[in-house]
Amino acid sequence: MKVGSIALLAATVMSLSPGIAAAQGATTARPNVILIVADDLGTTDLSTYRYPSAIPTPNIDRIAARGVKFTRGYATANVCSPSRAGLLTGQYPQRFGFDYLAPSSPRQPDGGLQPGQTLVSERLQASGYRTVGIGKWHLGITADRLPTSRGFDEFFGFLGGETSYMNPEAPDVVNQAAPYVGERSFRREAESTQVGRWRKGAAGWEPIRNEDEYLTDALTAEAVGQIRRQRAADQPLFMYLAYSAPHSPFQASRKYYDRFEREKDPLKRTYAAMVSALDDGVGRVMKALEDAGIADNTIVIFTSDNGAATYFGISDCTRLSGGKLSYNEGGPRVPYIISWPGKWPRGRQDDRNVSHLDLYPTILQAAGVEADKPLDGVDLTPRVQGDRSPIHDALFWRTGAEFAVLMGDWKLMSNTRPNSFPWTFNLKQDPLETRNLMFENPDRTKALQARFKAWQSEMKPPAWAPTTGFQVFHCGRVVFHDQ
Repeated sequence: MKVGSIALLAATVMSLSPGIAAAQGATTARPNVILIVADDLGTTDLSTYRYPSAIPTPNIDRIAARGVKFTRGYATANVCSPSRAGLLTGQYPQRFGFDYLAPSSPRQPDGGLQPGQTLVSERLQASGYRTVGIGKWHLGITADRLPTSRGFDEFFGFLGGETSYMNPEAPDVVNQAAPYVGERSFRREAESTQVGRWRKGAAGWEPIRNEDEYLTDALTAEAVGQIRRQRAADQPLFMYLAYSAPHSPFQASRKYYDRFEREKDPLKRTYAAMVSALDDGVGRVMKALEDAGIADNTIVIFTSDNGAATYFGISDCTRLSGGKLSYNEGGPRVPYIISWPGKWPRGRQDDRNVSHLDLYPTILQAAGVEADKPLDGVDLTPRVQGDRSPIHDALFWRTGAEFAVLMGDWKLMSNTRPNSFPWTFNLKQDPLETRNLMFENPDRTKALQARFKAWQSEMKPPAWAPTTGFQVFHCGRVVFHDQ
């Protein structure tokens, strides 16, 4: 380039308004990442997926309007812990024998994250990201499995599988008992259910004793505060915002409960209130990003760890069969929405099979960070920018003896017990999985079984036994129980 051209270029850059120059700088900076994970939230619960039973979720809808909504997004498991392990490691959790829930007791120290499982937070932290974890952990409670030992500078939340949302005796709370859990205590008693704060390098744990604020609101407030800190930060932010809503126990503050006066079933009304509180929280997070001036260069991901717990009778299982703890579609299929306004298209729907496994490589590629291990997912960015080929040839699930395989529209569900009976479905023709095509398509069934066998040969057996008897639920009834 000639000297005169350089001078002209410099003059042009200097003539740009500060706002334009800042915007241009933002497009080249590494993106912030906000990974929002709901707990036991079904696809049919969200208005953005337009099911008749949906609860109004206008703020989550806005993420879809600003990005891409995947209609066939899948978790790596049908229950909390292994699903979160797959999401945060980018690998099938069975590669490390993570089939069952992580124990929440110090008496079972070997459960949860295993040696060699590198989390996306660890890779981003090492590359210069400020890393913040908020909400539910459920990946182990020993020192080497704490969030601040696995790539988070700070963590605000609780370590176990569930906790109360509010003091059950508070005047503004609605407590609703439910089937299977009955009158189980709403109080935070065990160490793993106490809400607290951890900081990397700090000794001990700072418990949060104040239960006056509804937990969903408290987690949102922490997220908003962390985003506001980005105004002065000189490094990009990775935030893992793992809401406990709408997982049991079923509690809502009166503010949200009063929004659903027309719902006469008190349990469904409480559930709707919990989802509405979650949606309000998402709206506050999105507004905080806009107020901080970083919305366009922030990847926002909204998903759930697994489908709704339909066995409580709170969520529709007539549109997607089954729910949490089953491998029918309502179990592993989850809300899956991503927006990155500066890079990704807006308002697009994608009907290809995608997995939580894809989030790790997508985030790392966007951040310019190389993976330190083989990953089971793929970077979605080129797939939404023009590559229309199938994203996955096959996806696999396993919980002990139970397993499922998905190839395109074809799905196999079975188990490895002697004399097991396979079920083969075509999801395009039969989305409710009511017709077993095993006899009509024996070659297809054998091909799916062969793919599972090959995948299974690369996995490890379960690293620990289930903490309780394993059950398989289907639309409110137990179809298998193993003590």
